[in-house]
Amino acid sequence: MQRPAELTPQSDYLVTRAQLMSDLDRQTLVYLYQPIIGPLATALYQTLWTQVRTSPQFTRDRQPHRRLMQTLGSDMDALYAARVRLEAVGLIKSYTQVDTVRHYVYELYAPMRPQDFLKDDLLSLALYDVLGSAGFAEAAEHFTVTPVRRSDMTDVSKSFMDVFHIASSPLNPPAAVEEQRQRSSEKANPIPRVDTSLVDWELLGRLLEKQNLRSDELLRQRMPIAQISGFYGMSTSELARLCARAIDTLTGRIDIKVLRNLAERDFAKRDVVKNVLKRENSTLATTPTTSTNSQTASQEFSAAERELLQNARRMTPREFLNYTKKKKSPDAFAGKNELWALQQLAGRDIFTNATINVLVDYLLQERTSISQSYMDAVANSWLEAGVNSPESALMQIKAYQAGKTKRTPVRRNYQRNRVVEPQPEWAKEGHKVAGRVLSAKERAELNAKLASLRQKKDGDQ
Repeated sequence: MQRPAELTPQSDYLVTRAQLMSDLDRQTLVYLYQPIIGPLATALYQTLWTQVRTSPQFTRDRQPHRRLMQTLGSDMDALYAARVRLEAVGLIKSYTQVDTVRHYVYELYAPMRPQDFLKDDLLSLALYDVLGSAGFAEAAEHFTVTPVRRSDMTDVSKSFMDVFHIASSPLNPPAAVEEQRQRSSEKANPIPRVDTSLVDWELLGRLLEKQNLRSDELLRQRMPIAQISGFYGMSTSELARLCARAIDTLTGRIDIKVLRNLAERDFAKRDVVKNVLKRENSTLATTPTTSTNSQTASQEFSAAERELLQNARRMTPREFLNYTKKKKSPDAFAGKNELWALQQLAGRDIFTNATINVLVDYLLQERTSISQSYMDAVANSWLEAGVNSPESALMQIKAYQAGKTKRTPVRRNYQRNRVVEPQPEWAKEGHKVAGRVLSAKERAELNAKLASLRQKKDGDQ
């Protein structure tokens, strides 16, 4: 995965924790997580835990990423690859912000409890793929418990109230106790989630039963298959047709990369823009909108914005990307980097498809293509602002643009003031000298003087 250009060895970072870590968590990290994420990601996670501050301060506790590089003996690209592995399994959440310079905040989460890890579809199957049947059983054996199960034994253990007496009522705890409860409460683990209910898995299994497909393959690949189906808006029959072509005949596995490429080629063959333009003129009776959203759209948004919301709700992200580009230029097309970036965002399952479409429209308003780094920056800012619907995304865009307009500096004329000197009357344009009529005597005297001057001049010659 390509490292964002703004993440450099000079970029500062700060470490916080959302949960506490125990010795059991460290064992879970080594036996269950490390085979999946690798040794460098494990070392990065443990190193970051040693740098957690109880009450971190941005100005005091920030340090550059080059310190991590020196500690782990790794370059920046490998460090970023390790970080995203930790993000993918829910051990870390990364945030970024710009004050004087860009910096990052890494929020650490404790590993899942072993029993929860082994019940999780994604993590347990990923561990099974790496270790195999025997290795998986050996790793799980480290967390086997042996409670008393004999029915002929009687439990004679005392309860808390049998032994201790407390003066305060549990129904009305002291303010200091309540305050510390709030301060010590932990955030829930950021477990990856993808909506798989959009695919009819039973029908898909029946359509593929004659193929050379492993019996557990649809369960193992449920998340990526559902993501591809939702991204391209495929029906179950279309999905089955492409899955059949993506099956490796030797292993019986579905190659997700091949499936994604087939889905893109299949989409490219359709006349998407023509179909979308036809649908724009049709009745939107089946558009799933809530009354709250409808009232908000009619009160807060213009006609163009309401049209954008309608298009965003009824198109898949792939359709909307193609549609938006064709509106700007009939010859425009979606590049591979754009598709990959959009697929990665959709796969994170942090926004609905309609919200992603509003994001695409915003990114392409003043740009010809989507930049992954800029898209991720906007997506992170929306998450911090609590954006959870296409309407709230539009409101966030409008709020940002309004604030940007207010912050636009007023252009001032910094040239020196010109000093204008007063002009005499004779220098002004159109000035005429006032004349006076000479008398006969004055003219005679003037003529005599001129004649005398001429005589002198002739005598000199």
